[in-house]
Amino acid sequence: VLTRVSEKLDAERLQSFMGELAARGIDVEPGRFGSLRYRLNGVTVHVEDSLLRLREAISREIERFDPTWVLASTDDPLQVLLEAALKAAPGRVIYLARTTLALPFGPDSPVQSPTHLERLQSVRAIVAVSQYVRQYVERWAGLPAITLPISPHPKGPYPKLGKFGAGYVTMVNPCAVKGLSIFVALARLFPEQAFAAVPMWGTTAEDLLALEALPNVRLLPPVEDISKIFEKSSVILVPSLCPDAKPRIVLEAMAHGVPVLASDVGGVAEAKLGVPYLLPVRPVRHYERFVDQQMVPRPIVPEQDVEPWREALAKLLTDRPHYEELAERSYQVAQAYLARLDIGEFERFLSGLALREAEPSAHMLAQPAISPPGTAALKELSPEKRALLARRLGSRSRGGSETST
Repeated sequence: VLTRVSEKLDAERLQSFMGELAARGIDVEPGRFGSLRYRLNGVTVHVEDSLLRLREAISREIERFDPTWVLASTDDPLQVLLEAALKAAPGRVIYLARTTLALPFGPDSPVQSPTHLERLQSVRAIVAVSQYVRQYVERWAGLPAITLPISPHPKGPYPKLGKFGAGYVTMVNPCAVKGLSIFVALARLFPEQAFAAVPMWGTTAEDLLALEALPNVRLLPPVEDISKIFEKSSVILVPSLCPDAKPRIVLEAMAHGVPVLASDVGGVAEAKLGVPYLLPVRPVRHYERFVDQQMVPRPIVPEQDVEPWREALAKLLTDRPHYEELAERSYQVAQAYLARLDIGEFERFLSGLALREAEPSAHMLAQPAISPPGTAALKELSPEKRALLARRLGSRSRGGSETST
C-alpha cells in the first residue's frame, strides 16, 4: 500500500512522530536521511521524508518484496507514488478512488491533467469508495471501476452519545470548500447556542480568524478517537460545498446516535443511508488559479441559502421528541449497515483478480492474444508464493503486509 502523510515531515515533525511512536511502545528502526521503518499490527511501515528517496524506496521495496498487487490512491493527488508504482510494478497497480476532487478529470476536479489521466489508464483496476465515485470515473474518464468497501469501520457496537440540549453543534475540518460559510452563518443565527469547530487539513489561518471572531464558537483540537468529539456534540454539521465521495464522519456520527445535518451533494446521500437530513447547497464549480496556504486550490464559493439549514437546526435544538427519534433512527440504521459491511469483499476481489490472471481460461490459451498486464509474472509464481498469496488475500487476520509512506 502506498500513501502519504498529510503534512511534510520536516525535522521537527519527524521528531514528534518518532516520539509519538515511542510513547505507544512501537519500536522504530531509523534509516539514513530521515527514513524510518516500524511494524504495527503485522504491517511493516516505511516512512520517507523526501520525494526522491520515496521513489527510490518504492522501487527497492517492490523489487525486494515482489507483491502481487500494489495499492495506490487519490491520497496522492500529484501521483508521485502512482508514477513510481507503475514503473516498478506495471500491470500490478490497483487504484483506490476515494474522492473525485483529486482525480485529474471531470467537473469536480480543480486541476485537469491528460498526463495524470493517462497513468490511470495504465492501472490494473480502479476501486471506488462509493457509487457516486464509480459513476464519475466511468462517465468522465471512460474507465471501468468497481465499488467496494475500502474505507472500513469497526463493527461496534458504539455507545449512544447524542443528547438533546447538551453539547455543541460541531463541524470538523471547517474550511471554504467544506461549507465554512454555512457554519459561520448558523453560529450567527443562533447566538445562544454553543458551536464547536475542529480545524484539520483544510483549515487556513483566514478560516481560524473567522471562527475566533464568533463568541459562541469554540475550537477543539483534532483527536484520534472521533468519539471524543461526539461526546461533546449534540448535532454534527457536514455542509460540504464540494461533492464529497462518502464522508466517514456522517456514518461515524450516526453510529454514535448523533444527528447529522449534511449537504445533498456527491455521495453524501450514500453515507446518510436514507436518514434525514440532506439539505440543499450551491456547490463549488470553479476554483481560483492558485492554492491556499494548505496547498489546496482556493474555491470560488457561491452565495448560500442557509434558511433550510436554519429550519432543520432549530427543530433539532427545540423539539426533543424529534431529536430523540432522529438520534435513535440514525443509530439503528448505521449499526445495521456496519454489521453488513465486509472488508473481505475487497480481499476476495484482489484474490479473484490474481487467480484470473495466473490461470488463464482455455479460450485465452487457445488464442494468440496479448495477455493482460502482469499475467506472465503471476504465472511464474512458485507454489509457495501462491500459497502465501492465498493466505494474505483470503484472511483478514493472518500474516502481514507492507506499506510505504
